[in-house]
Formats: sequence, structure tokens, C-alpha cells
Amino acid sequence: MTATASMSSAGRRLRRLTLPLCAAVALAAGGVVALAVGSAAEASEGWRLAARYTARLSFFCFLPVYVASAWQRLAPGDVPRWLMRNRRSLGLAFATAHTVHLAALTTFNGVAGERPDAATLVVGGGAYVLLYAMAATSSDAAVRRLGARRWKQLHAVGIHWLWFVFAFSYGGRVAAGQLAFVPLFGLALGALGLRVAARLRSGRARRA
Repeated sequence: MTATASMSSAGRRLRRLTLPLCAAVALAAGGVVALAVGSAAEASEGWRLAARYTARLSFFCFLPVYVASAWQRLAPGDVPRWLMRNRRSLGLAFATAHTVHLAALTTFNGVAGERPDAATLVVGGGAYVLLYAMAATSSDAAVRRLGARRWKQLHAVGIHWLWFVFAFSYGGRVAAGQLAFVPLFGLALGALGLRVAARLRSGRARRA
């Protein structure tokens, strides 16, 4: 099989999985929003819960994308191999979920009359800029246009920025005494630890 045929096959596989996966995630996120808003006594509380729960859904969509390569390097197997093969589709599904979260959060701010502070706008806004840049370049054609090195740099900065936003958010809540967020913060730290361990192993292998 030629390289062009191989890329064409990979592209078809990506499209076959991406659309159903993004649709399923969008439906799940929409259901979360409807449940949160419909069960709350006040609109502001409903949208606050919708923003919170869609953030958690986004986080769980993000984790497989973040740990896939490290998991495959540390413990190769069918599951991490599948995650790596379908990482782009999973990443686009995460972008879908996080877009619903953005809509819920924006609605909450409007209903509650709250305005994000400058730090939130810079850090959170930067995360969305990078998220959409990564989503727009999730193709072999984008890799060729950008060049492999710049493409990797964009996606490395973006995925770690997104990790930081999740970790900082959950870590801040834990520090404020909201212990329900300890498992989420622990998952974020564990995911980073997995990537660090994989990087260290790769470094030792190159020096050997």
C-alpha cells in the first residue's frame, strides 16, 4: 500500500469515528445541561451546575487524549494502541464537549450578571484559542502545511495548557476545602505523572 493510500484510509477511518463520537458527546453534554437547568430552582443555579458538570464531562474526554502516548510507551497494549490510533477523533470529541461547556459557562455569567476577571479571560481564553487551533489542524494536510515540527509544538503547548487549566481549577477548589474535587485533582496529577514517567523512560532508552 502506498503512503497516499494509507493516509486516505486513515482519513476515512477518522471520519467514520469522529462524527458519531462528536454527536454522542454533544448529546451527552446537552443532556447534562438540560438536567442541570431543569432540576434547579433558579436559572443562575441551573446554569452554574451545567457549567460545572460539562467541565467534568470535558475533563473525562480530555484524559484519554492526554495520556494515550505515554500509556502506549509505558505499557503497550490493545487499549492504548486504540487510543493512539483514534486520538484525533477523541480530541475532536473533547473539543465538542468543551464547546458546550463554554456555552454553559457564558450563559451562567450572563444570567448571574458575573464578569470573569482578567486572569480567567487570559488563561481560559488562551485555552480555547489553542483548543480550536488544535481542532483545526487535526489532519494530515495540516501537518504538511505547518510542518511536523511546528505542528507538534502547537499541539504540545495546547494540550499542556489545557491540562494546566483543569489542574489549576480543581487544585484551587481542593485548596479552598472542597474535598469533592480531590479525585479530579488526583486524576489530573496522575495523568501528568504518567507523561513524566514516559518521558523519563524515553530519555533513558536514548542514552542506553
